[in-house]
Amino acid sequence: MPLKIRVRPEEKFYAGGAVLKNVGKHSADLLILSDSPVLRDDYLMNTEDRGASDAAEVYFLLQILYLFKGKGQPLDGLVIQTIRNFASIYPSLTGQIDNIIQHLEAGEAFKALRLGHEILATQNKTITLTSLTTL
Repeated sequence: MPLKIRVRPEEKFYAGGAVLKNVGKHSADLLILSDSPVLRDDYLMNTEDRGASDAAEVYFLLQILYLFKGKGQPLDGLVIQTIRNFASIYPSLTGQIDNIIQHLEAGEAFKALRLGHEILATQNKTITLTSLTTL
């Protein structure tokens, strides 16, 4: 099924193995006709950023599964086990982690990635608040 996206000026996005950027001064409407993974700039994580927090490590793994169509691949089991270990460290996230694993097992890697993005945003906000209170 085709995917229509609007790309803001200067926005980058990943589509089917390439990182693209709208270099124009206006938004661009694009239609992705193939079944390729697509991620907007705010969902893309560089390898340098993955060590920023435990949630960043998990998110990076989810991103890899999504971008490389993980369903049923040997790496899937390792990623799921890593995510379970993350849940044991952060028991308050067990429900969200269970949902992520359900999506992965159902082959819904983007839904799992979106939930991982929420966890990452929450943990980043907590880290920032903690840093500010220690100043």
